[in-house]
Amino acid sequence: MRGLHNAVQWALTLAAVSAAALPRGTSEEPFDYFTNSWSVIGLKDYDRGTRITPDNKLMIGALPGTTEGEADKASVQVRFGRNLELLSTKQTKRLLEGWLPIVLVTAQENGLRYEFSFWATPLPSVSDWRRAFEGPGEGENFLNWILVRVANTGDKPAEASVRVEACGPYEASSHPVPMLAAPRDFSWSVEPDHSVEGALAIPWEPVTGTDSSVEVSKLWLQRTVDYWHALLADATSIRVPCEKAAQAYLAAHVCQLIASDHGALHGGEGFYDEFYIRDGAYQVMELEEAGLAEAARNAISIYLASQREDGRFESQKDQFDANGQALWALWQYFKITGDRPWLERAYPQMHRAVDWIAEARKTTEADAFKGLLPNAPADGEFLWDGKHHIVGYDFWNLRGILCTADAARILGKTQDMEKMQAASEDYHDAIDAVWQRTGLPHFPPSWEAEGTHWGNTETLWPTPLFPLDDARMTALMDEVRSRHLGGFIEGTIQWQGGKVTEAIHPYMSAYTTMASLVRGEHEKVVEEFYWYLLHSTATHGFPEGIFYKRRFAWSNTIPHVTGASNYALLLRHMLLHEQGDDLHLLSAVPDGWLGEGQEIRVERGPTHFGAMGLTVRGTPEGVQVDLEPPLRQAPKRIVLHLPESRPLLNALEGVELAPREGQTGRVDFPSTITRYHGQHSEHPDTNSRE
Repeated sequence: MRGLHNAVQWALTLAAVSAAALPRGTSEEPFDYFTNSWSVIGLKDYDRGTRITPDNKLMIGALPGTTEGEADKASVQVRFGRNLELLSTKQTKRLLEGWLPIVLVTAQENGLRYEFSFWATPLPSVSDWRRAFEGPGEGENFLNWILVRVANTGDKPAEASVRVEACGPYEASSHPVPMLAAPRDFSWSVEPDHSVEGALAIPWEPVTGTDSSVEVSKLWLQRTVDYWHALLADATSIRVPCEKAAQAYLAAHVCQLIASDHGALHGGEGFYDEFYIRDGAYQVMELEEAGLAEAARNAISIYLASQREDGRFESQKDQFDANGQALWALWQYFKITGDRPWLERAYPQMHRAVDWIAEARKTTEADAFKGLLPNAPADGEFLWDGKHHIVGYDFWNLRGILCTADAARILGKTQDMEKMQAASEDYHDAIDAVWQRTGLPHFPPSWEAEGTHWGNTETLWPTPLFPLDDARMTALMDEVRSRHLGGFIEGTIQWQGGKVTEAIHPYMSAYTTMASLVRGEHEKVVEEFYWYLLHSTATHGFPEGIFYKRRFAWSNTIPHVTGASNYALLLRHMLLHEQGDDLHLLSAVPDGWLGEGQEIRVERGPTHFGAMGLTVRGTPEGVQVDLEPPLRQAPKRIVLHLPESRPLLNALEGVELAPREGQTGRVDFPSTITRYHGQHSEHPDTNSRE
């Protein structure tokens, strides 16, 4: 967010529209984990977006870093019904088609069904509406639309009322916003089995002459739908036999693109609204694997512009993991695109960053840490004093050397490759030596064995740094799952730092889940995948950390873009996973997805070997698999993982079958909700929005 605007310009037209007979009754509310369930509406690559609060207010001009208790600042609220009741947490938000950035809220009163739609569009005055959806080429201003439809599902005429008003103390800023001068009231008399509609257009910044008739609102609603459909039409398509999983995958793409500012991937909209190399590395990977090539290309260019004079890549001051993560992100971009000329241009910068690692490793004074990076502050590990040697910093920079060595191999720079390989072996030796001095069976967060687990868990993912059967990998996974602060809660790692206690951290859990995927622990992956999916809103917003006892995302960090990205990556790699020169199919999927009548379909899926397609259909006898293998580069092996109870019914040339045991129980979204309820039986109404 960039501050508040000068005035709220309203345009309001009310129209009574007859409708065909409407169905009576309401559908069941979808499950929403969070008591502070936020959503966002906005446009791709615009600086700003409109956050929708847990109680369904629109924060138009919302202040950055909104914290608990500030949800009513700089916002617009909606009232409905005879008593003008506020929309509140009682009404669960959902998305049109389950993923489009069009938020739907439904309320009931006396046989009347109020249906509110909230979405964002370019200003109607733009010269090219399609181009304006692509980015703010004609300015950053945009419209927030509210469309209300009131349907009478009773058998008598009824009076319907809606009020829209500004609320909350607008704090002073560079763009102060005055209170709305007066509420906007409107009302209808609605006949049985008929409906009425009204539309409102609220610009972010003042404009004149905006037509917000119902007809115009529906035109822009259709344009919004058309734009997002067209954007994803050529992207990767992943369809699985779980509606929640499939919708959350698409919503993750939208979350990324709205939070992106002029191509720079940001951590959130209205919070963490800046570029982080560490978060962005996974975000770029998500765009790449989603087949959003242009967005990925724009995003990776920011990395090349983030190198210091000494060669180190940095976005947050003195945090060394960014250097290794940048090197991996640059290598990964080449692997997914095969763009050799791009790699040739990026390689000199990669080499300079490796040179920085070599020099930094020489500066460690204490013999106990010889060959490692110097002490530095750490965010995720919550070690801000700068006196600790951070394990994740060493792991990421080791990974960066290995990725750059591979880039040198690809480009035929043999001497560089050999030098970097020797450096990586020396780095491994230094890590092994200091680990032995810790006396621990696993890798700790810092070499001083203090802090909370973070980068030390990124061992086998996104690329393996150690053998898969390394005893330290097993010990670390056991430590975080079973012992650290008492072990996983709700299938999720615990995180603790400062005043933050009794908190779980889903997207950081994903690194351990992915380590299990790499190791072939399919049942554990499926279980934790659904726990990850459980910790989302009904609009598929993922959090950062969670105070699980009250189902509250800390600092209102929803929707968190890295959380969304890690979800999409997890789903994709359950289906398609590169492991060195091998391509693994269905490494970890629920057995139920392979059952009779079920279908898994991946279309236009980019991999390190080129784009591919995969269709898996369940039959009474087993599964039928159609494979469109990648053609840019042949994998050394293509391995298809199937449970012994679901045999392959057709021949697949060049594919190696890897039978596995069946999973011990059915795991899906409904059963995970039931399991969650069972773990919190003292609070049975866990879907309450109160």
